[in-house]
Amino acid sequence: MVGKTFLVTGGAGFIGSHLVKKLLSLNHKVICMDNEFRGTFKNIDQNNKNLQIKKGDVRNELDWPKTKVDGVFHLAAINGTINFYKIPDVVLDVNVKGTINAVEYVKKNKIPYLCFASSSETYGIPKKFPTPESEMLTIPNLDNPRWSYGASKTIGEVYCINYAKKFNFKCSIIRYNNVYGPRDEQGHVIPDLIGKILKNKKFVVEGTGNETRSFCFIDDAIDATLLILKKQKGKFEIFNVGIDTETKISYLIKNLEKISQKKISPIYKIKKNAGTKRRQPSILKIKKIGFKPKVKFNQGLKMTYEWYSKIYSN
Repeated sequence: MVGKTFLVTGGAGFIGSHLVKKLLSLNHKVICMDNEFRGTFKNIDQNNKNLQIKKGDVRNELDWPKTKVDGVFHLAAINGTINFYKIPDVVLDVNVKGTINAVEYVKKNKIPYLCFASSSETYGIPKKFPTPESEMLTIPNLDNPRWSYGASKTIGEVYCINYAKKFNFKCSIIRYNNVYGPRDEQGHVIPDLIGKILKNKKFVVEGTGNETRSFCFIDDAIDATLLILKKQKGKFEIFNVGIDTETKISYLIKNLEKISQKKISPIYKIKKNAGTKRRQPSILKIKKIGFKPKVKFNQGLKMTYEWYSKIYSN
């Protein structure tokens, strides 16, 4: 792929900063746009000559860069379970307005490619496992603010698909499934549990321990994202990105106990208005274009724990 210029919104965040780093390593030019609400520009090498930092809020169309780009990776959003419950209004405002501005930006500037970072949260509480891209998208309970994020991503998908069809640009919708790794943000299960170990906090865990997630290491998620950019055939396509192996939360805790060499006595606490009890994406579609996850769960978990150990020790 010849060197191009890409705009990455949310580029200072967890997935965004890893994507920026990878794009730069492939000799692309990158405009990294973020307002540092959750991420930080310290996550990326600001001295790279091919990097342009753009501090701005995706809700404000005047903050969007004027530089000509070959594609947009729209990752900017507020996520993190605690935010779904505490500030659902802000979650909806940022995620929906930001996406409207993204598709308008692509339309006005005649940009040929848009990648929209969606989420497995759009499935609500899925009925089929492994869950294919054809599974119905649902909002299980309008009265539960927990679904503000999933709803915002569903709205975003509708915007992206309809704009892509009408204004003739290529669009990838990626439903990320429980991506984890170094720089993952608080509000997600793995960094939250690691934080409790390193801070010697009471190990309270929401649920029963039998809930499952399919954890995908960040390097694999980034490889999948760029594979889609390179090999997507349709004008617009939807892909699950993740691992199709379910991991019980209790198994995750046992592995953290081995890695940390600390005795963990989890206190399980049932949470009202919680999310789905199971998550296992079907990744048959992305495997057909060549995706092969490389990082085994225990290996990725160890690397993540060691990264956080250094952060907390400093």
